[in-house]
Amino acid sequence: MITDPTALNDARDGWEFVRNSRNIIVGNCNVATFVVGFNQAGIRDLCFNLLLASAFLVLEETLRQIRDEGKFSSKDNRLGALIKNSRSALPWVDWALIDAGRIDRNQSVHQRTYLAQRKCRDYIAAIEQELVTWGVLPSATPELWHW
Repeated sequence: MITDPTALNDARDGWEFVRNSRNIIVGNCNVATFVVGFNQAGIRDLCFNLLLASAFLVLEETLRQIRDEGKFSSKDNRLGALIKNSRSALPWVDWALIDAGRIDRNQSVHQRTYLAQRKCRDYIAAIEQELVTWGVLPSATPELWHW
């Protein structure tokens, strides 16, 4: 869906950062649990909320690029408008889930709360699937998000 090779590489690099960050989070939480008996529930929620923000940033930048390449129109650069305005133009797998994730993420920030890590993982996996469907990523890694 993205035809500019530099922009496509940027999107892929952005998602690789999300995947690598997930591995760092899970690895460190697991070590802390096994070595010192650390209760990781709260820290995982915090870390996965930050990771969700990164995932939505990759989605936003991808949608801007697809828009800039003429696949849909939107005068507004904000994520909500990009999602809404691309709904009929892009082959969304689960538009409603992505938009619900955006709304949940925004509410959690404004209410100064954390989404549960499982919910974050579900939203991140859904974003990843959209990127695969649009040809931005060559494949999904559901095993990273659902364990």
